[in-house]
Amino acid sequence: MRHAIETESVDIEGVISNSDPWEARTTLAPDSPLGFRTLNARCVEFIAQPGKIRELRKCIQGPLVDYLKKQRGFSSVIILNSHKEPRLILVMSLWNAEKDATGNRWETSSAVMKMIAPLIDVCSRVQTYEASVPAPDTGVTAKSASAAPIC
Repeated sequence: MRHAIETESVDIEGVISNSDPWEARTTLAPDSPLGFRTLNARCVEFIAQPGKIRELRKCIQGPLVDYLKKQRGFSSVIILNSHKEPRLILVMSLWNAEKDATGNRWETSSAVMKMIAPLIDVCSRVQTYEASVPAPDTGVTAKSASAAPIC
């Protein structure tokens, strides 16, 4: 059975990593025979209030990221802005362990709600994933990855 695929362009507003030298957050060893490193992603979609898009972006990139950096197990964050729906902002926080990604419901904490509540209409969706990234020395490139069959 074939399904139509809807594509959408997004801007990556920022990728921010926690540079705490006391924890090995960026030196993950490959945990699969293919040499992929895994983290756990918590993806939170916010819909900005009309006229508050820029303010929400600044809040996410500043105080919200500062808050996330202080959380146990935090690794990094990627902020995506939709071209198709400019009010839609996706915050993909990356965590070292599954329990950190699923247990830390940062988007509902009182500190975060105080920051973003005046700027959003709704937090539309929250999902967690296992995120796999090729290790830098595995030889996996975009060219070799694109040769793989598409399911």
